[in-house]
Amino acid sequence: MSLSQGKRARTALRTAVALALLAAFYLLPWLRLDGQPILLLDLSARRFHLFGYSLQPENALPLFWLVTAAAALLCLVTVMCGRLWCSHVCPQTVLTRVFRTLDQLTAFDGPAARFGPALRHVLWAAIALWTGISFVGYFSPIGGLIHDLTHFSLGMWEGFWIVFYALATWANVVYLHEQVCSHLCPYSRVQHLITDARTPTVRYIAARGEPRGPRPHGGPSVLHRSRGLLDPVTANDYVFRAAHPAIAGALPKFNPEHLGDCTDCGACLQACPIRLDIRNGHSSHCIECGACEDACDEAMVLQHFPEGLIRRMAPEPEPDGRQPPPALRVKPLLFTAAMLVALVLTIVTAGAPY
Repeated sequence: MSLSQGKRARTALRTAVALALLAAFYLLPWLRLDGQPILLLDLSARRFHLFGYSLQPENALPLFWLVTAAAALLCLVTVMCGRLWCSHVCPQTVLTRVFRTLDQLTAFDGPAARFGPALRHVLWAAIALWTGISFVGYFSPIGGLIHDLTHFSLGMWEGFWIVFYALATWANVVYLHEQVCSHLCPYSRVQHLITDARTPTVRYIAARGEPRGPRPHGGPSVLHRSRGLLDPVTANDYVFRAAHPAIAGALPKFNPEHLGDCTDCGACLQACPIRLDIRNGHSSHCIECGACEDACDEAMVLQHFPEGLIRRMAPEPEPDGRQPPPALRVKPLLFTAAMLVALVLTIVTAGAPY
């Protein structure tokens, strides 16, 4: 797969997932099945409508087990595939991408440039307000909500929560961005408990990239040179020295023939929303959004090198080059068992045949 195809595929996947999630979020409050809302937690009527089923408070137990099964499924996907939730599905990530798209669309040239920031904030305020209305529409019938809103007869609590969630959406995305993921999100705090040593992550291939440094344009990649890949110990030593020059001393100047494929252009660092240097090793703050992967691939194609210096992959081989022996992965088994047990309990407590 060529660079352009690879990046296009990743961008298309992110865009498709984001559009599907946005459509689901904004449309579900309006959809009805047999005269009932498809999804509505009607607090005033103490009733939960779920895809044609109407649940009373006494029916909360099967719903609890269903949510537990969904949580176990999320943990299973995380341990097997990495932080796909954070990079593709999380509302904070999706809305941040929407805002950055608005940022690009309102980046005007010439005299119109001064209107860009104001237009961007007006558009985002409108999206944030509609997000607040849609969110409250999951707890109060949205038809009546819109009627009351347009006739200025909205209840105090409904109005409060619409304004609250609109302001939260606006402020989170405009000012906090991925800081929410790094410091506020509880899911990111428990990543080390969910994942194991074989969980794929976005990684920098140090054996190919090190030692890093600028070089004349037009030379071949290490994949096409006699030098080949470094052994993991030597590659990681170069990474440590580049990351900690005050401790290890500055790296010497290398002949272009001995340089790795990393040109030390800094594109990966500049592309990262929270300015993590993926070359220094994986960080728990990384949400694996793939921005560094795309930026590095662009840098590789400029050098006529193969893409993939930064990519999502499982942990590297052992220092002697051997892949780790296949071992029983306890966490995937535990999460699978928990999911199946929760699904069985959902069926049992709902009184359905099984």
